[in-house]
Amino acid sequence: MALRVQPATFYYIVERNGEQIGAASSALDTTAKTLVSEEYFVGDYPARSGLERTSARWQTRLTRGFRLADLTIDIARKTRPFSINAAVEEDTSLFIAGTKTTGGHPPARYTFMPPLFTPSLAPVAFMLAAPPKIGRRQTMSVFDPTTRLVIRPELRIQAESLFTVVDSAAPGLGGAWTVAHKDTVRAWRIDDESRGLTTWVDAEGRLVASRLDDLSTVRTAFEIAFKNVKAPTDTLGLHRRKSRTR
Repeated sequence: MALRVQPATFYYIVERNGEQIGAASSALDTTAKTLVSEEYFVGDYPARSGLERTSARWQTRLTRGFRLADLTIDIARKTRPFSINAAVEEDTSLFIAGTKTTGGHPPARYTFMPPLFTPSLAPVAFMLAAPPKIGRRQTMSVFDPTTRLVIRPELRIQAESLFTVVDSAAPGLGGAWTVAHKDTVRAWRIDDESRGLTTWVDAEGRLVASRLDDLSTVRTAFEIAFKNVKAPTDTLGLHRRKSRTR
């Protein structure tokens, strides 16, 4: 399956009640022996005390057969920063290392029904497994970082639609970046009723748009996502990934 995955990086505006609070990126890259997925977010994320400056990076390595090998999650914020390091052992066991941060967790090991995916990679495997068709469904093993557990959600295609997304930007008045060009992307809706999450993905399972309560994510151009948000970003790393996809 990994041979069918096209290396690409996409960028997203993250909004709360229609106002941009951050930016995100999702990259998939291939090497001779592995496939690497990296998700990145920077912005003012909702916390108990209000919006809190947060940066998060999630890197996952898979085999060329699209089997999860290991993953690393790092979330930096003022209150309760944390990290997760996990690796698959003997194809059916996930070992999660203990953490030393505030409110840390002891080591844990979970047995799962293979294959195992992350929340962003499960739709990729699902969409590439067969032609997209409304009503098609599949139960998959997914690692949930919020609970540190392996869950078995059912992915089901609920609807099909055509999205218009921004794919390039140009400098505008006042220093802000504006839309230079838009393109259309066909997408399919996959809902997670257990969390109230609505997700639209393209034919390769890559995120186009999503909504969870008052938070929404929409695919856009790099400059509009990261340069218009009022925040310093990991620009060097993002530019490096962007140059590989053009």
